[in-house]
Amino acid sequence: MKRFTPRWVLSALFLVFCLPQIALAESFETILNNGAPDNRVDIAIMGDGYTAAEMQKYRNDVQALMNGFFLGTPFREYKNFFNVHRIDVISNQSGADHPERGVFKDTALDATYNCAGSQRLICINFSKANLILANTLSSSQHDLKFVLVNDAEYGGSGGSIAVASTHPEVVELVLHEIGHSFGFLADEYGGPPPPVCNNTFEPSAVNATKVTERSLIKWIHWIEPSTPVPTTTFLSGVPGLYQGAVYCDAGLYRPTFDSKMRFLNRPFEQINTEQLIRRIYNFVSPIDSSDPAATDITITQGQSQTFRVSPLITTDNTIDVEWYLNGQLQSTGIELVVNSSNLSSGAHVVEALVRDKTQMVRKDTESLLSDSRRWNLTVNAVPTPTPTPTPTPTPTPTPTPTPSPIPVLLTEENSNRAIALDSVIFWRDPFSLFTTHNFSLDGRTQIILFATNVDFKPGEDASILSAQGEDSQQSTFPLTVEYAGKVPNFDWLTQINIKLPEGKVGDIWISITLRDLQSNKVLVTIRPP
Repeated sequence: MKRFTPRWVLSALFLVFCLPQIALAESFETILNNGAPDNRVDIAIMGDGYTAAEMQKYRNDVQALMNGFFLGTPFREYKNFFNVHRIDVISNQSGADHPERGVFKDTALDATYNCAGSQRLICINFSKANLILANTLSSSQHDLKFVLVNDAEYGGSGGSIAVASTHPEVVELVLHEIGHSFGFLADEYGGPPPPVCNNTFEPSAVNATKVTERSLIKWIHWIEPSTPVPTTTFLSGVPGLYQGAVYCDAGLYRPTFDSKMRFLNRPFEQINTEQLIRRIYNFVSPIDSSDPAATDITITQGQSQTFRVSPLITTDNTIDVEWYLNGQLQSTGIELVVNSSNLSSGAHVVEALVRDKTQMVRKDTESLLSDSRRWNLTVNAVPTPTPTPTPTPTPTPTPTPTPSPIPVLLTEENSNRAIALDSVIFWRDPFSLFTTHNFSLDGRTQIILFATNVDFKPGEDASILSAQGEDSQQSTFPLTVEYAGKVPNFDWLTQINIKLPEGKVGDIWISITLRDLQSNKVLVTIRPP
C-alpha cells in the first residue's frame, strides 16, 4: 500500500473554478506498466511547450528522459517497482519563456527560464500542473511528478514537481532533484552563499550531520573500522565523515567524498542509495499478491492446502521468501503445500516472510524491506463415522402352503352314481376311451373311475393312491388301485382302475384318498353273477 501520497482534493476544486480555461483531463498513456499502481512507485510526466504537431517529438523526449532515469543505481535495479504515465499536454506555442531575451511563449504550463533571476532555473505554473494531474490520473498514479519543457537549453528545477529541459545532460539534474524531493536527501556541497550556511543544529537528512563522535554518526554502519573520522582522504566511494555539506564548508559533514548530491554525473553512493531504496519501500510492499485471499482456512486432517505469494522482482533477484509453520522454518520459494496428515487437529499458523536482502541496504530499522502474509489454519479431525445400525431383519413369513385340491370322482349329472367303465360295457359317454389296462378275465370284477385334482409330483405314481368301499350296512373295506394315469388328450382327467371286492353285490360307495385327502363318495352297483 502506498504511503505519504498527498491528497489535493480541496486545491483541485478551487482550481476548477478559478482556472476554467484548463481542460479537466488530458489524454495519457502508461509507457511502463509493471503492475497495480497501489503497489508501485508511479511517475507522471507532463510536457510543456509541445504543440499538437510536436507530439511525436514529445514521446521521444519522454522516452529518452526515462532511459536516463533508469540507467543508474538504484533505479536500474528497482525498475520493476515503477510505472510511468505520459500525459499528452498540448501547448499553443512551442518552447518556453526566456525573459532575459524578451522571448515569451503561450504554453500550457507557463514554463519560463531565468526564474528568480537564475538563468538555468525553470519555473512552471504548479497550480495548472496539479490540476491536470488531479483530473487525468488517480491519486496513486503520480507519486513522482515531472514536467519536460520543450527547450534544448540546459535548465530545470526541483520541488514537488521536477522540471527539466530537453538538454541531454538534464537527466542528471532531475536525478539530483529527485534525491531531494523523493529521497529527502540534503545537498552535500558547501558555500559560498546563497543558500546561507547554518551549522548550529543537526540536519534531518540522513546524509548530513554535525556529529563527530564515531558511534553516533548516522551512517556508522557503512564506515569501516579502519576508516578515520573525520575522514581526510579523497577516495570516491569510501564511506566516512567528510567535512562540508548543506552549504557549509565546515561544521557539517557528508558520508562520501563526492556523490550525485554534491556533483552531477556521480553515483548516489552507498548512504544515499540506501535511503532511496528505503523510500521506494515506503510506497511498495515486496509482496504483490497472496493466495488464498482469506486469512482463516479450515481443512480436514489428511487434506493438503497450498499457500502462495507473488513477490516483486529486482534485477539482482535479491527478494527471498521464507515459509514458517507454527514458527518453524519449512522451506523457501513462492509456495508452500501443507499436508495436514502430519499435523495434529486444532489451530496452526502459516506465515510467508518476504524480504529484500539487497547488499545496498545495511540498516532497515523500520523493516520497510520486508513484509509477511499470515494464515490461521484450523485442522479438523476426521469425524468418527456413526455406525449404521444393523437393521432388524424382517422375518420372512413362512409361506402358507397352497392346499392340495381334494380329489373329485366324477358322477353322472344330478346323481351320486359314478361315471365308470365296468366289465360289461367298454364305451361310456362322454368319453370314448380305449385303455391298454384291460379288465379282469371274468369281465366283471374291475371298474374304471375318473377323477380330477389327481396330480402326481415328480417321482410319484399310483402307489400314493388308496381306495375304500362302503356297503349298505356301512361296513368299510379297502379296495385295490391297480392303475392310475392321465386320460390321453384330457390332461385334466385321471383314469383310476379299481379291483372290486369278491362276494359283494348291490350298491357300494367308493372313495379315493390322495395324500390324506379323501375324495367324494360315488355310488357303484355290483350285479350278482
